[in-house]
Amino acid sequence: MLLNVVSLHYNNEIINVYELMFKNIIIMTNFKTVEVKGFTKQEALSNAPFQVIRDATQAWKTAGKPITNNALKEFCADYLSKHTKYAQGIGCSITIESGSADTRERPYTVVDIKNEKGKRKYKTGIQGIDTETGEVLFTNFENKTKAKEVAKELYTKHGFKGNIHASYVKAVVEGETGAFDVTYTPSKSAKLGSYICFGVEA
Repeated sequence: MLLNVVSLHYNNEIINVYELMFKNIIIMTNFKTVEVKGFTKQEALSNAPFQVIRDATQAWKTAGKPITNNALKEFCADYLSKHTKYAQGIGCSITIESGSADTRERPYTVVDIKNEKGKRKYKTGIQGIDTETGEVLFTNFENKTKAKEVAKELYTKHGFKGNIHASYVKAVVEGETGAFDVTYTPSKSAKLGSYICFGVEA
């Protein structure tokens, strides 16, 4: 009886070891490698799907800057094994090209759109918005009764399950609809940096 218990305990330990090994293999083969960009390293790394805790750039350079898919994956796997033990939710980074921060106080350009389509004509309508997401669900320029019908059909015909807030809006129906364009215009010294982040998502 004692022998059977010991044997069962030993077998369970073996099973647990294999389960742990299998879990680690899954994590090791499923670590993520992503390229992120930003004018500063901090800005770029904030887009990584895990917390970046270590810079692997020097080790990557020492290894000959492997960049092809298989070579890079092998380097990342080895580096994670040594420095993070494939812990979930954390990762490392490689600087491919350093960024340079935008120093302009007003990093934008505003261009007015000329109205070359004649006098504008406006019409009042009703716009329905999803109160949770802010998404515009419909805009109706007929009347309040018709707008209500459109709102009801979202539930009965399209399976909508949220809440709608309807409000009056005024839109250009004739003439130029645009007012102005604003484009991001960084300083000449600003440069978008490129970084590779690799790790295991939580």
